[in-house]
Amino acid sequence: MIAVLLGLTAGLGSAFVLVNAPTIQQAMGWSAVEVAWLPTAYVMTSISANLVLIKFRQQYGLRPFAILFLGLYAMFAFGHLAATDLGHAIALRAASGIAAAALIPLCLFYMTQALPAKWRIRGLVLGIGVVQCALPLAMVLSPALLAASERRSLFEFEAGLALLSLAAVALVRLPPTERTRVFQTLDAATFGLMGGGLALVAAVAGLGLESGWSPGWIPLALAAAVPLIGLGVGIELKRPQPLIDLRWLARSEAVRFALAVLMARLVLAEQQIAMNLLRTLGARPDQLEALAGLILMGAAAGVAASAVSINVEKLARPMMLAVAVVAVAAFVESAPADLDALPRFYGSQFVIGFAGAYFLGPALLMGVTQALQRGSRELISFIVLFGLINAVGALLGHALLATVLDWSRARHEAALADDAIVLAYRDTLRLAAMLATATAVYLGVLLSIRIRARLVQLKAGAAPSPPPAVAAVPSQWRPPAASLAETIVLCGVAAGGAALVIRAFIP
Repeated sequence: MIAVLLGLTAGLGSAFVLVNAPTIQQAMGWSAVEVAWLPTAYVMTSISANLVLIKFRQQYGLRPFAILFLGLYAMFAFGHLAATDLGHAIALRAASGIAAAALIPLCLFYMTQALPAKWRIRGLVLGIGVVQCALPLAMVLSPALLAASERRSLFEFEAGLALLSLAAVALVRLPPTERTRVFQTLDAATFGLMGGGLALVAAVAGLGLESGWSPGWIPLALAAAVPLIGLGVGIELKRPQPLIDLRWLARSEAVRFALAVLMARLVLAEQQIAMNLLRTLGARPDQLEALAGLILMGAAAGVAASAVSINVEKLARPMMLAVAVVAVAAFVESAPADLDALPRFYGSQFVIGFAGAYFLGPALLMGVTQALQRGSRELISFIVLFGLINAVGALLGHALLATVLDWSRARHEAALADDAIVLAYRDTLRLAAMLATATAVYLGVLLSIRIRARLVQLKAGAAPSPPPAVAAVPSQWRPPAASLAETIVLCGVAAGGAALVIRAFIP
């Protein structure tokens, strides 16, 4: 239960903004660029927090990090209920990004510890699946929340989840891990250089679309990002105890894996384009709500199917199959469309929701297998970098497809103005389908490489690598009981969080 709570808290804050950006923009009177700052600030701070979290966990543990920033996140959410300016909103999203950097690994750890030792690999799949379900769940919950108190209900719900998560993490502890002093003076330089460079890249990906890719700051930001990241990489490669193990990340297996996940995230941005098409065609709110429910059901089914069928010896095949299914569904959606074609979108979006969630489990384990071959300490490094790839990929995917949509709309308006928008969506959905096809082919190449490596291993007489194992909890360890005073305080925090969640649905 705590794992599910942490996963939804990590994902719903950002998901609510993505789903309700037009509503927030209209209610606050902000420009499109100002609203785009909200999800962009989330990714910028999440990237920076991911860099620090690797060593913070080794020296202090994840729990203090999560408690600190969950508390700050809840404070910002409360502050936003009283303030309406853009600065407060950006601060809330920034705090959400920092908190999510700790909450996603915590979700995975709580989920694995909740299951028997032989099922802990499946726990990783379930944990990342919970986070994946946050976006469709936000689509389902948003109409009821907005009907209650408009945007205020969204922030009440966020603050309630933050308080519930804070109480849960403080009350029920994870098993202790080995801790050593790992922070060094040069870590600050690496954090500033690489964190700043990656944040600039995220800013360009998140804000470039809404500003038309025309402002002069975009080339300046990219020109500054390249040397910042390059200097950070140069420092890290020469350190015996780097902030990030770039030597491992530079290995061919890790690079191929990262590229596969990034390509898949670009493809999955297709769902936002399809939803916008239906809104453009005049779909009613109840039809969109039904579609959101089907996407959520598909994602939940994909998570369950992935956890049940996962096989650490065969990870590339289900990934390739899932992306191929997305390609077929996107081609189906790119056919001539009107509201009479809505049932077709119901089926295709359910399938895409299923395939997107089904993909993440094998993708996560493919990276975990590589990380654990270098020792259990690399697991947290992989988890936070996996989250980084997902966050940046989602921004880039939306920016790419939406830019193609705008360009195609302008091109078609010169020829046939009445159907320009529908034709532009058709072209964009076909592009998404072609990207999915290319990703499936690329995953097929990865599969052939893995098969060839296994054959070479067998010919050499080497035993196959054992499946990765998540460390078991010592049988004698039991979570320390909180004192009576701590229990009373934390129960009060949890009660306040539950009250806010319930209050968010009351007009």
